[in-house]
Amino acid sequence: MIAYLLRRLVHTAILSFIIVTVVFMMIHLLPGDPATMILGGEDAQPTQEDIDRVKTELGLDQPVYRQYVTWLGKISRLDFGVSFRNNEPVASTVLLKRLPRSLMLGIPATLLAIAIGVPLGILGARLRRTMWDPIISAVALLGFSVPTFVIGTLLILLFAVRLGWLPAGSFVHPLDDMNGFLKAAALPIVSLALSPLAVIMRMTRSSVLEELGSDYVRTARAKGLAEAPVIVRHVMRNSMLPVITVMGLQFGGLFAGSVIIEFIFNWPGMGRLFLTAIGQRDYPVIQAVVLVVALSFVLINLLTDLSYAFFDPRIRVDRN
Repeated sequence: MIAYLLRRLVHTAILSFIIVTVVFMMIHLLPGDPATMILGGEDAQPTQEDIDRVKTELGLDQPVYRQYVTWLGKISRLDFGVSFRNNEPVASTVLLKRLPRSLMLGIPATLLAIAIGVPLGILGARLRRTMWDPIISAVALLGFSVPTFVIGTLLILLFAVRLGWLPAGSFVHPLDDMNGFLKAAALPIVSLALSPLAVIMRMTRSSVLEELGSDYVRTARAKGLAEAPVIVRHVMRNSMLPVITVMGLQFGGLFAGSVIIEFIFNWPGMGRLFLTAIGQRDYPVIQAVVLVVALSFVLINLLTDLSYAFFDPRIRVDRN
């Protein structure tokens, strides 16, 4: 198990280095000149002398390879530079301020999707070929088919505009007002959770159905074992590996979905920061957001792989 862990850590380090390099190169391929944007855009008609001065101050006049080496040295110390627009340290803006706000939506949305999706998937497998099967499948199809921004807009129209139960878009810090935070976060959390809920439910249903047809399940039933222990102690444990994989991928994918949701619900997280930074050609902020999201995927995949050994003892034996 230790050897497997070390191999996974080495692979993660190599993948992280590749991601860092790709992010840097892609950001510098974006159209537009950040120096011109800082000086007010092309409509302000800045002089070439002013543009060259700003580029020198920002280090954009240096060759790309030198900027890359400088950036590698900085991010190794968790120094993402300074925002081009407001001269604030990006680390304090992204990591310490915006990232926790995005996690306030992402983590509850993932837990909600798991808490509802897994039981519905098991129920769908147990009630196969009954009148409830198409109803459960329709719920999954709804989550697959309707885009997140449409779900968010419909929830605003129903619960905020028509019924007036919840705010349409605001942010309240939980340490300031927990009740206000729950009301403000309810709609964006539900909007984010529906799509991964459908994916988890379908994967759980497929995995449980596959295990229900196995010989060991028929043997357990033939010995008189009750249905609940068969499902919980045997079927679920053997069917969880693909479900865990989907859970990890869906949690990472919530960062991408939160870009639109945070914009719709006026939630000041990383998604809104990312959209603003793109419009302003704020390279340090764009690099930091993309890098944090990409490395989050890598970390989640690592934790997912390591969790396999907990659910399947055969993996611990095979990979020792």
